[in-house]
Amino acid sequence: MEHQTNPVLEGSTPPPKKPSLFGMIMNPGEQFERIRQNPKVLVGFLLVTLMILLGTVLTVFHTPALTEDMTGEIGMSSEEAAMFTTVMSVVGIVVAAIGSIVVLIIMAAITLAIVKMAGSAVKFKQILSMTIYISFVTSIGTLLNGLIAFFIKDENYVNPYTSVNSIVGAEGGLGGLLMTLEVFTIWGVVLTALGLQKVAGLSKAASWTIAIIFFALGAVLAVAGGVLQGLVPAA
Repeated sequence: MEHQTNPVLEGSTPPPKKPSLFGMIMNPGEQFERIRQNPKVLVGFLLVTLMILLGTVLTVFHTPALTEDMTGEIGMSSEEAAMFTTVMSVVGIVVAAIGSIVVLIIMAAITLAIVKMAGSAVKFKQILSMTIYISFVTSIGTLLNGLIAFFIKDENYVNPYTSVNSIVGAEGGLGGLLMTLEVFTIWGVVLTALGLQKVAGLSKAASWTIAIIFFALGAVLAVAGGVLQGLVPAA
């Protein structure tokens, strides 16, 4: 009788499992362990970019107010105003797609530099993969807010519906700050802290410190943007 051959040699270890984007929602710790052993980039890049694009398309879909302003104040014909609005929307969508990729790479590079200073031996691909998989969760917020804006036909969408400022409605610097207090943004902070522990091997204290610093920097930029927007006189 012939002996059956076993494809897995005795003593060999099976290949590490691939991380799951959707697994980030229910079991992020396991996904970060997989990212540490088997980082993946391409599929995450494509899906995150697609979700951000869809969210952007949905939020800029209703722009009749802008068209009316151009026809009434600038003197464009309705056809010219509609064409201009369409072109600007397409440009915004393209910029959002390219910008999302660039931002993810820059964020990963900054994170890598920081964790290296903290003594981590993590590689760039691992950090980039971690950043992309975290962004998948935060991009769910972009898509969700875009869907809400689309279905309620919000022509003046500014505040994410999942942020505190959607309830308060503050303007200026305070409005910018309250916009950062958003469900998916805070979720991203928690995932960043967990990811730095699992993927980069940092301590819990160091991981949370870095994650909070990133959040604080984003809040400062949002406040500055709100202040600058408040300085622009209303039309």
